[in-house]
Amino acid sequence: MVALSGLAVGDETSRGRAHEAVFDQFKEAIVTVEVLPLSGEARSVLGSGYAVAPGRIVTNYHVVGSYIRHPDRYGLRLKNLRGTFPAKLVAFDLINDLALLEAPLPAAPLRLAPEMGRPGASLISFGNPEGLGLSLVEGVFNGFAEKGFVDRMLLSMPINSGMSGGPILDRRNEVVGTNVSVAWRSNSLSFGVPVKAVHALLGAPAVQTTPQALFAELNRQLALLERSLAQTLRPLTDGGGPLMAVGGALVPRPPEAFECWNQTRQEARDAIFKTSYQCNLQFTPSLEEVGEVSSVELVMEHIASSRSTYGFYGGLGRHAPQHVGLEPRAPDNGVISPPECHADRVRTKHLVWKVNACSYAYVRHPGVGYFVLTATSVSRPREAVYVALHGRGVGARSFLSLSRTLLAEIRFGSAPS
Repeated sequence: MVALSGLAVGDETSRGRAHEAVFDQFKEAIVTVEVLPLSGEARSVLGSGYAVAPGRIVTNYHVVGSYIRHPDRYGLRLKNLRGTFPAKLVAFDLINDLALLEAPLPAAPLRLAPEMGRPGASLISFGNPEGLGLSLVEGVFNGFAEKGFVDRMLLSMPINSGMSGGPILDRRNEVVGTNVSVAWRSNSLSFGVPVKAVHALLGAPAVQTTPQALFAELNRQLALLERSLAQTLRPLTDGGGPLMAVGGALVPRPPEAFECWNQTRQEARDAIFKTSYQCNLQFTPSLEEVGEVSSVELVMEHIASSRSTYGFYGGLGRHAPQHVGLEPRAPDNGVISPPECHADRVRTKHLVWKVNACSYAYVRHPGVGYFVLTATSVSRPREAVYVALHGRGVGARSFLSLSRTLLAEIRFGSAPS
């Protein structure tokens, strides 16, 4: 055999033949999932899925999310190489982004692996990218993402739009995961839902597909998410935890689940020095129409000026609105309420704050909403701490507890200059 770029030609040929065999063996078990308006044939959403048992097909929740929100407006349809088949929803898992469908699909189901393999294992994935046709891609399992609200397989493989919901197979041709997303601005870093979530979904009770029943199940799962979020935030909301320096301020250290980064820069014209520390939760679920849920974003900044007090506070007044990002909503939009906002001065054990807080209610999901808080300390004339906190699809109690603890624990790390 002649080596080519470190790979033997004979090995490459053998691998190609193996892929041909896998493609031929499983091509009928892989389907395209379509969500169609009941008023016409033009599809509105397209994804992938795979058979896991006779008449049972797994896909992503986000592929069929518009049907779950409006089963009176949409229908489900599957396609494979043997034809087109009507489908109906059996169960769904918002947290892990999975859904289970039922259809008269004449195909042998794929085998589910009992557990995940080790990092470095070779994988293949199936799906229907952009609706162009069944495709197979190769990749590597790199373990699980170290940050995030839910478990996500970290994959080196080019999963493209339309492949969401397709299977990820190991070298034994067993399903170890489900395609779910690709990293923004990347064409080779992708993510998968581990197979353990599919095992759990197969044991879930069937749901009724009336609008009332589906919303009741969505809200039940949102309540579970909220309890999980509260547990994730406990290192912050309990108070008394470790502090870290952000410029000249001491702030609570976010839990390990948060992805964080910092930046320091000088604005020469105003002689202002700013150190920013920003964090967010990765891999939070999403709902049709309202977007991310159980999503928390946090910005903590230390800002100092070596010049006049007047110029310093003038700059702070322009700074806060940049981090709010609220959009007006019509009162009758039926999805998110108009904002209710309040402004106040708050004294904590360390600082005095100028606080602005706004909240949106999610009309059809009682108990969760969209909350924004911005706070600027006003205790020192040439130095301030700034906090911006966003909670999307979170409970008011969780957001209020987090806001109060942050403002109570933050302090300056040195005497006034």
